[in-house]
Amino acid sequence: LGTLGWSIVLFVLFNYVLALVFKELLGPKEEIIDDTMVSWYFRSLPRSMYTIFRCSFGDCSTAEGLPMAEIIVAGNGGLLLSLLYSGFSFIVTIGLFNVISAIFVESALATAQELAAEKR
Repeated sequence: LGTLGWSIVLFVLFNYVLALVFKELLGPKEEIIDDTMVSWYFRSLPRSMYTIFRCSFGDCSTAEGLPMAEIIVAGNGGLLLSLLYSGFSFIVTIGLFNVISAIFVESALATAQELAAEKR
């Protein structure tokens, strides 16, 4: 796999693990849920992965436009789960995407060195 392939694998694996964690922590505890609750966004693994994907790129709000972190604090999750959720957003935005960017920069520099060596 190339650089882009490994970056996608890293992001999907990270997304999958977090989706499992948040599905268990924030998913519905009962059968009756509606789309105004945060648990609706974590009701199944595919939906949880999609929600994590959306939050990774900054759209971490409900259908009504309310921030999920605020609803988690107001709901049963409390401050601890909200901090965990906010920490995830920070780690993805600052940490994971910087690692992916570094992989691309390193690949570009290596290719440039190879081309420079061929010209000599």
